Amino acid sequence: MRKQIKRSFLATLFFIWWGSTGAYGQSTDWDQWTFSENGAEIVNYLGRSSLRVNGGFAQLENAGFRNGVIEFDISMEEKRGFAGVYFRWNDNSAEYFYFRPHMSGKPDANQYTPRFNGLAGWQLYHSPRFAVPTEYRFDSWIPVKLVVKDRKMDVYIDSDTPVLHVDNLLGPDAAGSVNFGGARQNFHFSNIRITNDDTVETVGEAPERPVLPDNLIQEFSVASSTVADAAVEAAMELDRRLLEGQVWQTLEIDESGAANLAKVAGPDRNTNNTLLVKKTLRSDKEQTVRFFYGFSDRVTVFLNGRAVAHGDDTYQTRDYRHLGTVGLYDSVFLPLEQGDNELIFAVTEGFGGWAIKAAMDPMDGVEIN
Repeated sequence: MRKQIKRSFLATLFFIWWGSTGAYGQSTDWDQWTFSENGAEIVNYLGRSSLRVNGGFAQLENAGFRNGVIEFDISMEEKRGFAGVYFRWNDNSAEYFYFRPHMSGKPDANQYTPRFNGLAGWQLYHSPRFAVPTEYRFDSWIPVKLVVKDRKMDVYIDSDTPVLHVDNLLGPDAAGSVNFGGARQNFHFSNIRITNDDTVETVGEAPERPVLPDNLIQEFSVASSTVADAAVEAAMELDRRLLEGQVWQTLEIDESGAANLAKVAGPDRNTNNTLLVKKTLRSDKEQTVRFFYGFSDRVTVFLNGRAVAHGDDTYQTRDYRHLGTVGLYDSVFLPLEQGDNELIFAVTEGFGGWAIKAAMDPMDGVEIN
């Protein structure tokens, strides 16, 4: 549920730069801003009228933002929480940059991640290319600026030069809404300014992209519809009825080396949180091969309809700091038959990203399709 923000509150909070050249002026179109029903309100804080969010959001639906500048001040407490700004928001997909105040000064003090179908992918995009160690000043106003141009973004946090440069934005490259949100503590935003400007330029430099292994699988066939988790996770054999009516689409990996399954579908947060992912291994004889894979968050591996492996990398399942990030940490020995062998990963999303990656060393007489 949402409720519209009252003009009397917003007039003291938001100033918007509209137009391709950034002509400055106070917006009178406050009916475009909406609050979530709960967890977002206008309050007086540290001498300013500010947006307070804790489990809620405020959204400028008709921002039409693709390129330009997003500026704001944020105030946080020194405790666990997550807050930030979504931009290019369309149909629950967006680009997202957010803060982790409880990780101040550490490599994951903040993070950029794309969001697809309601699911952010922080377990996939966790390298220095997407986050930067930042020491935060708490209980005070911290100026932040995002400069966005096409697939690039500069991030300024209490600085005159970019602290982070992202040279490969991975989310939807289309104009959309802007959304401020936060959870787990009271976050305050003030002095929000949005400039739509196609002429803006970025100036930062990004760390080099990691070199992906030569044996990495470059694409997967992914079924279009989710299936029930229990139908695969407790199964010794794959129920062929789960394949009926499925439309298979090709999904390529991105720079993380993984295929982001959230591009295909979003989990329903109940019981149908599993996607089926397929590869075919054609062998000229019976032989056993070693296949490496990584996933988020749970997987059951079926070869020719029979379960051969299961894994659970869900956040905090192993210890309180287990993050469930995606890598080639697991392998399985596959007893191939002569001819085509159907390999299906039933990948279940729990929290923090939905992905599959895989690799296999070249083998004489084995072709991967």
